[in-house]
Amino acid sequence: MPDVSMVHVDQALTNVSIAYQPPGFYADELFPPSPVGKQSNKYFVYDKSRFRVMDDARRPGAQANEIDWKLSTDTYYCEGHALSQIVPDELRSNADPVLDLDVDTTEILSDLIYLQREILAASKATDISVVAQHKSAAAWDNNASTPITDIETAKLAIQLATGKLPNRLLVSRPVFEKLRNHASIIGRVQFVMKAMPEDISAELLASAFGLEKVVVADSIKNTANEGAADSMDWVWGKNAILYYRPAAVGKRVATFGAQFRWLFGANTQGFLVKRWREEKRTGDMIEVQLYHDMKVVAAAAAYLFDGCIS
Repeated sequence: MPDVSMVHVDQALTNVSIAYQPPGFYADELFPPSPVGKQSNKYFVYDKSRFRVMDDARRPGAQANEIDWKLSTDTYYCEGHALSQIVPDELRSNADPVLDLDVDTTEILSDLIYLQREILAASKATDISVVAQHKSAAAWDNNASTPITDIETAKLAIQLATGKLPNRLLVSRPVFEKLRNHASIIGRVQFVMKAMPEDISAELLASAFGLEKVVVADSIKNTANEGAADSMDWVWGKNAILYYRPAAVGKRVATFGAQFRWLFGANTQGFLVKRWREEKRTGDMIEVQLYHDMKVVAAAAAYLFDGCIS
């Protein structure tokens, strides 16, 4: 391990990592980032007292009925996530001028951290032990199925549980391709325009469902062990998630998920890049780190369609 005096935060490479935000990652969509100053802490959770039926009648001279509302707390802990790679002097010396090995390495490390975070987000958002409102095997690849009715039913379930009308739907790429070919979707869209399945965009699908936005999650992962033949799969599987997402996460704002992000000396993106000399290995070590905790803070604000295509 290098001496502490030899390790420093590389601001230039940190900026590279922050600026480099590759497409195809959607963790921030379901778990909006919330920068925090401590690695662990508590946050407040309000009960549903504001929805309770109360007797508010008051006779002249009588006291108003006194109510009681409750406030509880939950906790977060921002786990550290980091990956590193050495850039040997020999490799740097042999590299063509067009290459910038430090930047390339930083981007690759950032990509991998983004991917691991994406896999974690998908795992949490599709956990039926947490997301209690769900329908399994909706079979939306079958024209006899009723995706529009299913979505309308889920909307009402979320609104009844939270008071918020869901405004977004996240679908994996395979689910999106099946939906845009579904007879009921094509039929609804063709009320306003003639459209072939390939003409039905995410925006048109959102319109068909009466939603603000449809997010097509097309992130992929390689599940094969290192050195084995590639085995590619969709991070978000064959699932769809209807949910309420506020314009911004803040105090007294309902949201399905939150991503507590410990800045730990970094800026609001949370990424930090360190570089130090490994003289015994004749190279420079680059490490990218990020501290976060993705939590489902209001499970009732989402409805999961689990395995909705075959």
